[in-house]
Amino acid sequence: MTITSTALFLILAAGLGIWMWKDRGFKKREFIAVSLFWICLVATPWGGNAVGTVQHMLGTGAQTASQTVNNVGSK
Repeated sequence: MTITSTALFLILAAGLGIWMWKDRGFKKREFIAVSLFWICLVATPWGGNAVGTVQHMLGTGAQTASQTVNNVGSK
């Protein structure tokens, strides 16, 4: 299973958006500032490497979970 950078970014952005929407203490300016921070972080070479590492970890974890379910289900 391969998770693209765009999919990973959208999942994180949706989670961040829902969290900020439910917490009434956040202001619109704070939401924009945090969003821009994450966009800039991912756009840097270091952020790109971090995204690659997270992609690899999530992909490996999903593949392992899928194999485990298939192995248990076949018994």
